[in-house]
Amino acid sequence: MGILHAGIVNQLPNVRVRAVCERERLVAGIAKKLLPKGVSFYGDSIEMVSKENLDAVFIATPIASHAPLIVELTDLKREISLFVEKPLASSAELAKAACEAATKLRGVHMVGFQKRYAPLFREAKRIIDKKSIGDLMFFRAYSYSSDVIREGTSWRSRSGTGGVLLDLAPHLLDILLWFFGEVKSVSAVRRGIYSKSVDDYIHALLTFESGLSGHMDSCWSVRTFRLPQILIEIYGKDVNMMLTDDELRIESDREDSKAQVFHNQSFDTSVPFLLANPDYTVEDQAFVDAIDARTHPDPDFIEAAKVNFLVDRIQDACKK
Repeated sequence: MGILHAGIVNQLPNVRVRAVCERERLVAGIAKKLLPKGVSFYGDSIEMVSKENLDAVFIATPIASHAPLIVELTDLKREISLFVEKPLASSAELAKAACEAATKLRGVHMVGFQKRYAPLFREAKRIIDKKSIGDLMFFRAYSYSSDVIREGTSWRSRSGTGGVLLDLAPHLLDILLWFFGEVKSVSAVRRGIYSKSVDDYIHALLTFESGLSGHMDSCWSVRTFRLPQILIEIYGKDVNMMLTDDELRIESDREDSKAQVFHNQSFDTSVPFLLANPDYTVEDQAFVDAIDARTHPDPDFIEAAKVNFLVDRIQDACKK
């Protein structure tokens, strides 16, 4: 993810990558081949920020290191802006520490929940906010991938990574919070399938403050999902919505009504530089724009911390 963001931001107008901190020689070697020769490389982030005149830092390190890095960099340079890959931290307690550190920043702060910048998800959010599908009855949602399909073959299965709930599920949890607001109650179950130290599957029943209830499933051991996929079905009294990474379908039970179907091609997804999905470029541009305008990007640390608090509630519910 660090290489991805470096490649994107280095092509944005008036933005240049000045330095990279990377301890893994293999990753550093790849980055050196992809980035301009003038980029400096460091093995220590404090040394990098102390020596380089940086406006912003992208943190794309293992999840457990996010909050400690945020605290260290904030104490070192209050003027800096920080972008952190999702999730903000490995626990609600550490997310709170990151948010408290961010209050000292004179720069801006943002977490990489790039689904908020995907056109289909933004359109679904607009429709929900306008109450175009009427009163909501319930929802069901999943995020699946095939990242862990054998025992002991993936770093994701190792103790300390947080399991599927911290790796794959946060994007879905963030979207549900973005769509529906605060969660009132949680019940959940979990299961290890191929992993001995972490969870491969999570099922949670969520009830929101609005009264809306539904369930979400997250599993990274579904063989038929070569790429990660999100699906959210929302059922209203008159209109139903189905949302995936590739399609938004709105159906009414009225006889004279036809289904509305949107695809990514239905929207202008052109970006100045395409290295992965356009969402990543739009997200990084939003961060840069927020730095220039000194406004809060979406989502900032405070907003993104809600995912960590929900993750902790799901983990606690699994223990009951």
